[in-house]
Amino acid sequence: MDYDNTTHSLVKRSIVESRIKKWLKRPRKKHLSASKLLTKLLKPKKGIHIDLTREERMMFIELIREIYRKKKIVSRYREKYGRRPKLFYKNVFGFRSRDYQPVNVVWNTFNIHFIFDKNDLIAFQRKIQWGPGVGGYYPVGDTAVKIKDLRGMVSFGRREEYSIETIDIIKHESVHAFENLIKRRKIPSSKKSVMHHMLKSEINASLHNFKHSKKKRRRQVNMWARRGLGVHVKESVEDYLSYDETVKRITNLKLRIRKCKKKREKEQLRERLTSLKQRLERKKDKKRFYYSLYRKNVNQIKKALEAIPTSVLQTIIFETYYERLYKKIPEAVKEYNKIKNEWYRK
Repeated sequence: MDYDNTTHSLVKRSIVESRIKKWLKRPRKKHLSASKLLTKLLKPKKGIHIDLTREERMMFIELIREIYRKKKIVSRYREKYGRRPKLFYKNVFGFRSRDYQPVNVVWNTFNIHFIFDKNDLIAFQRKIQWGPGVGGYYPVGDTAVKIKDLRGMVSFGRREEYSIETIDIIKHESVHAFENLIKRRKIPSSKKSVMHHMLKSEINASLHNFKHSKKKRRRQVNMWARRGLGVHVKESVEDYLSYDETVKRITNLKLRIRKCKKKREKEQLRERLTSLKQRLERKKDKKRFYYSLYRKNVNQIKKALEAIPTSVLQTIIFETYYERLYKKIPEAVKEYNKIKNEWYRK
């Protein structure tokens, strides 16, 4: 079979990572060693058998060991604080919960999620000076979490009227926790790369919201989540381009020109205004380019989710350069189908 080596390797690694996450999310009576578990997941009784290079195998063994380490931390704190959520709240955030505030903790594989009622969340956000929004995640090293072992695991969200919305927030924050805590994906240094990293991170966390659902309530929740993602993309792009800053400078310069009485100074200000307007037009073109790119990526994601699992697509998205994403996703889908069809024909 002819295939592109890089795409084939990417899809293969994505499948293995998806299997590891799926296996370790469920509670197990026995914990296999990292090497034995990987061997079992590479050659399942039903499913595609996958071969890895020595380097890839070592990488996945270390990933399994890292997940085991984090699971031990979660289980240790769950044993200690499982029946004392208010004390846990105080020790994690460094301040007490409000009087008569219910403290609900969800102990997940990759994160510990605090659920708040609406008014309690507003009070909490004022206390930590972070908001608005229905949820949030504390990244690795954030000193706002007082228990060092739990940094990178803690997230919070609002309790919604329907549990489906609450579960949606937990799923979203869990993806951030896995990428940040387990995979340790480093935030790049350049401004453009940071924007690409943030966009991919948010798309990945909202990936389950692009899947089609028969249930009306689920479709509504998905639609709201996608709208929220669109707003986030818009804000990220404008922040990267410093678009609002340029608009403000133009407005202020126009006021200065009106007030200015010296002819020579007025001409200089008009030249600066012309220059700023040209800069704004260039930024508008770039903004249109990034919006168009986002729409292309989203269209390919929707098509891809009909053919491959969400967890497989997550790895493909993160391992691909953002501006090539809309080209790489269809290539990866074709490769995934080739691997699957070749195996089941045997």
